[in-house]
Parts: sequence; structure tokens; C-alpha cells
Amino acid sequence: MANKKVGMEIKAALKAISTGHAIYSVEYAREVCKAFRVDFSPRLVRVFESDRHPLGVTMYRGPEDGVWSLTLAGHVAKCLGVENEAQDFFGRGSQAREYARVVAKKLGLPVEA
Repeated sequence: MANKKVGMEIKAALKAISTGHAIYSVEYAREVCKAFRVDFSPRLVRVFESDRHPLGVTMYRGPEDGVWSLTLAGHVAKCLGVENEAQDFFGRGSQAREYARVVAKKLGLPVEA
């Protein structure tokens, strides 16, 4: 019997938290948390209502519950105890990439500079 892949791979989860420019479905955010073996928090969920957001993200439908990728990245880093290692970055993308870097380092995974 062939082995089935269940859930998200850690590489995909790292990619998901390395951007500060996305809004994920609640289900997808739960899968990211599961891949990192951290608890999902309902506090991550927001209702996004307009077609244009101050985050610079365009939604094509709404209102809809979602999780901002930068908030998710910070949550994962905090749960793993490395949130303070990724401070003082300007810009959503830079901050998210640094969260992903310190999370990867904590997990003993290859770290991209």
C-alpha cells in the first residue's frame, strides 16, 4: 500500500510564513500551524471586508474570515520561542522573511540568508 502524504510539508509552511503580503484562509493557516506543531489561535482570524486593503492586498470576494500572513508568521515564531530574534525590520516582507529564517534555524532546517 502506498504511503499518502497527509498535511503540509514544513518547506511549504516556511514559504507560507515568509511573506507579509498574503491573506490566508483559516483552514490554510491551521495547516501551517499544524506543520510547525504549534497551536492555532482563533485570535489570528480577522474579517476582511473590502476589495482593497491597507495591507496592499486585493480580495476578489468578501467579506470573509482570513489570517494575515505576517500575523501568522509572528504567531509561529512566538510559539517556538524565537519571536524576539526577529525584531526591528521595516516592511512586511522583510519582517516575515526574518521570522521564517529564525523559525527555520530553531528547527534545524537550512536557513536562507
